[in-house]
Amino acid sequence: MGAIEDAVNYLNSLGEDEPINFTLLTKMYGVDRTTLSRRYRGVTGSKEAHYDNQRLLNDHQSKKLIQWIEMLCEKGLPPTPYMIANFAHEITGRKPGKNWASRWLNKHPNALVSRYSTGIDRNRKRADCAWSYALYFELISRKIEQYNLQPNQIYNMDEKGFAIGIMTSQKRVFSRRLYEKKFKQFLQDGNREWITTIACICADGTVISPALIYMAKSGNLQDSWFQDLTTQKCYFAASETGWTNSETGYHWLEEVFEKETRSQASRGWRLLILDGHNSHPLDVGLFAPLATNYTKALYKFLEETQGISRLTKRDFFRLFWASWEISFTKKNINSGFKSTGLVPFNPEVVLQRFNQKSESRPSSAGSTASILSPEEWRDIRKLLRKIGGKNPSRDFKMLSNTVMELTTEVILLRLQLASAEKALLNEKRRRIRKKPLLLGLPNENEGGAIFFSPSKIQQARELQQQKEDQAKQERAKKEDKKLQQQLAKKAKEKEKQERAQIRQQKREERVQEAAEKQRQKLEEKLAKQADLQL
Repeated sequence: MGAIEDAVNYLNSLGEDEPINFTLLTKMYGVDRTTLSRRYRGVTGSKEAHYDNQRLLNDHQSKKLIQWIEMLCEKGLPPTPYMIANFAHEITGRKPGKNWASRWLNKHPNALVSRYSTGIDRNRKRADCAWSYALYFELISRKIEQYNLQPNQIYNMDEKGFAIGIMTSQKRVFSRRLYEKKFKQFLQDGNREWITTIACICADGTVISPALIYMAKSGNLQDSWFQDLTTQKCYFAASETGWTNSETGYHWLEEVFEKETRSQASRGWRLLILDGHNSHPLDVGLFAPLATNYTKALYKFLEETQGISRLTKRDFFRLFWASWEISFTKKNINSGFKSTGLVPFNPEVVLQRFNQKSESRPSSAGSTASILSPEEWRDIRKLLRKIGGKNPSRDFKMLSNTVMELTTEVILLRLQLASAEKALLNEKRRRIRKKPLLLGLPNENEGGAIFFSPSKIQQARELQQQKEDQAKQERAKKEDKKLQQQLAKKAKEKEKQERAQIRQQKREERVQEAAEKQRQKLEEKLAKQADLQL
């Protein structure tokens, strides 16, 4: 405590009737008279008080908040930075700034740590080759030209599943003490009941009403699941697993898609692009925002309930619909079709990723050489020195360091991306069905190991190709023989039918002749009887 605080404390200890002698006190404590007077009257405060007034949380409030975070971590509910900002808002009544949570966390590195924690695994996408994309766009182009399709006749349909209580990867704040003890989990709602949404968007920026398939062992929908349903237009179904199948897909096509798009398409054709390709508008522009917004809504639900109230299917629609309206906007839909090269039709948007030529200094997978040459690194440093001058400021030095760090990060990310692409390519090659190269190749070592030279490998490949060609020819011969047998059988059946028709015709003729003879005999008999009567 400083002299000024000691003097103020002495003044506060005096009784009401005791006189105050500021001159004497300034000599006793060695402080300025005016400063002492102003501090005593409350005109000015101490530096610590001023600092506390500037901070959103003082030391005591921060200590309590840290204890609260540790308690949440022990329960499996490590909060997000957003939740911490809300806690501070509740404590002080003042709204924190955008970056307040990060700054506050940085002030308490010994007590708290911020780490990413994954709530649900993400699906991995397999690598696609350029020619498959090219064939895909060629097919789309033919259909658009063949049927003269306009944007309001082009649709994209796909499905997305929700494990209603499971979250995507988000950054969480942990107690450092618990985190270092490997306590890194966070409490999700844990409800893994599956609900699938079938989404369909149109290239003109509109969207078809979503369809939700609930998981229900009985296969029946429950009215309690739709307690928040008012004027929203949405279709619902139930299945034992909550997944789609051929039956639900057919019903969706007939009951939802056909009815909602019939009037817009008039009598024209409609093109529906289904799931099965990694470059669809829904995959690119809509499902990621939907998942993100649903996770935010789920976080808010847990924040409001502090993890006490369990999420059920009756809560899902409220969270889902709010996320759906934010995500499925005309801007996002148009962006999805544009980013995938469909509308406006521009395959190069996708194909250029495969057509990009390598840089002038490509590095191999085993090389540690930087993507930037030493000359380019020197040019960057030279440019920074030129801008900063002889005596660069502290801020500029920080900016310079940031530029260098970001440049390094970009290089590492490029190398990481190249490695990932090669890994995906290797994975695709690994999944190709293996064909033995020994077929038809004589074993010169009589059961021993065979070492293949390039010429032997080529020979084995040629023998393998010959065998495949021979197998194709044999299959073609069998198919031709089968076709000839079928034709001969049909000809034989036709001949048999013709003979049967001829026999039937002759029978009918014999019957008619017999009937005619019988009629004539009857007429002759009646004529004789008439003559006898006369």
